[in-house]
Amino acid sequence: MLADITSALGAIKTGSDIAREVASAHSLDEARQRTPELFGAMAEIQHRLAAMQLAYAALLEERDALMREVEEVRQARLERERYVLQALPQGGLVYRFKASRESGAVPHDLCVHCYEGGVKSILQPNGSHLVCPACKTKLRAKGPAAIASRRGGVCVWTL
Repeated sequence: MLADITSALGAIKTGSDIAREVASAHSLDEARQRTPELFGAMAEIQHRLAAMQLAYAALLEERDALMREVEEVRQARLERERYVLQALPQGGLVYRFKASRESGAVPHDLCVHCYEGGVKSILQPNGSHLVCPACKTKLRAKGPAAIASRRGGVCVWTL
């Protein structure tokens, strides 16, 4: 980008010098001789400015993409802060949702394997196990599935 600016300024200086020479020409023939040079310099200036505009537009797109990426990372970080790693009584780990009144979300557990891979997979009861529907990981739960209470279609295990 700096090279584009430098070359554009050089082309503007050249065009300005030629325009001064045309303006100070002593005869019409002398001015006519320098006119094509002036038009060439003006075309070069336009070319350089168009290149700078394209480079500027590319930088704006890159900035916008980076801003979107930063926002996605920020949102992912905020989402990750809503869960805490917790050990199950029978062994194994889950990411437990930190319930709060303002969230309105149903308490649930996430598969550690999927969570670390960036996938939010809610563990589901299956007999005396919790099963991840995504990676099929099985975790032994406390007692049979009957002790789980159902709320809003999501099984909440009492530990």
